[in-house]
Amino acid sequence: MTVKGLGYIADKLDSAGIPYCFEEWTKEIQYPYFVGEYTESETESEDGENESIFILTGTSRKSWIELENAKADIRKIFPDDGVTAILEDETGIAVFYSSAMPVPTGTEELKRIQINLKVKEWRVR
Repeated sequence: MTVKGLGYIADKLDSAGIPYCFEEWTKEIQYPYFVGEYTESETESEDGENESIFILTGTSRKSWIELENAKADIRKIFPDDGVTAILEDETGIAVFYSSAMPVPTGTEELKRIQINLKVKEWRVR
């Protein structure tokens, strides 16, 4: 993923009021909060298209429903049919909701969910 692509996702989450940090939570704790990471696939296309899975891990001390409501909000931001943009560096980006699953924490106190987004980036020039 490009830095601009990561910024695009962060801006969309921030605009929706979803507490988010990349790779580790670095702000004052507020629940629920989401931490993002990604894994890239090999580039095989001539247009420079890169595909990644962006993983949002949400954590709460309250309820599972709180995380499910946040998942619904994230799914509105990044719908199944995707949201697209041309970034300031003339890179195209498309972000799609892919899947989600609860993540065991080993404690009743913490609830966690993993939300997977598919991300495609390509050169527009």
